[in-house]
Amino acid sequence: MTNGSVTDYYQLEVGFEFPPSSCRLDSAMVDTYIRAVEENSPLYRDTSIMPPTALAACAMSALSKSVSFPPGSIHVSQELEFLDTVYREDTITCRSKVSRKRERGKLHLMTMDIEVYKNEQKVMAGKVGFVLPQQGN
Repeated sequence: MTNGSVTDYYQLEVGFEFPPSSCRLDSAMVDTYIRAVEENSPLYRDTSIMPPTALAACAMSALSKSVSFPPGSIHVSQELEFLDTVYREDTITCRSKVSRKRERGKLHLMTMDIEVYKNEQKVMAGKVGFVLPQQGN
């Protein structure tokens, strides 16, 4: 993350935007991802094309470095739209903001919008949902 700060979940309000986070998608990282998910397609092993789900994992990793979730938090949903091809060695910028936050009894529901850009062009967009425990539990 750009400024190195971590925001506590309980401080977040709808509309809060996290600072953009940029990273270079190096081949070692992509190869590690491909081995971890046991991807066998030559499309990703023998070319410089990055698997779309690896891009989503990078975006989630960037988000996890900017917000502190309490123990017991659960990633419950995601909707992702991949808009363009991303390649190894590309530099991407991840942007995210809180789009929904609700309390249901002892649980908190939160949705974040995530966008990923390559050279100012959006290459991925989506929503990620979390269920979080009540503060102090």
